[in-house]
Amino acid sequence: MKTIALVCLVMCLTFGMASSHYYYGKGLMSVLSKQAEALYRGLAMVTSEDGDVLASHHDHGYHGYRHRVAFTAVTSSSTTYSSGTTIPFTTVKSNYGHAYNSGNYRFTAPSNGVYVFSWSIATHTSYYGHTKLMKNGSTYHQSHCSSGYQQCGATVTIILNKHDQVWLASDSSSLYVYATYSSFSGWKLK
Repeated sequence: MKTIALVCLVMCLTFGMASSHYYYGKGLMSVLSKQAEALYRGLAMVTSEDGDVLASHHDHGYHGYRHRVAFTAVTSSSTTYSSGTTIPFTTVKSNYGHAYNSGNYRFTAPSNGVYVFSWSIATHTSYYGHTKLMKNGSTYHQSHCSSGYQQCGATVTIILNKHDQVWLASDSSSLYVYATYSSFSGWKLK
């Protein structure tokens, strides 16, 4: 008797689960399909709180940063620069948003916002490492280093309007910049 009761219980549970699985499974598959579609659409276009597109499945290699702005460039030759001379950061390591121009060594803001710029200059023992960050032709910030083999620079935040230009210039009568050890970077915060 116990065996028959156990077989009946197992068969009832099996048929009950199989039939309910069919109905629940159909609903579950429908829900999962809808969630997968929503996830695909969500990944296809992710936006920030202010509506900027951050990612797209048509991202063209920027891996979620198509509309972001960031660059890093380094000098390609060791040279001395006179005061006021734009320092040529010719070797571009990254240039998301294409806002840095390696022809005139200037960053042009593609939109209004808060930006960060950071630079580091490797100097020679007989030279001072005075540099200045220029914004539209005016000095925005300066960095002063005494003579000696040094790595010096600064990091600043700056509010830019669309088309404002930023670049780095010598602020010494004679500034020696070591190649590849000197860099200029910038990116948009918001």
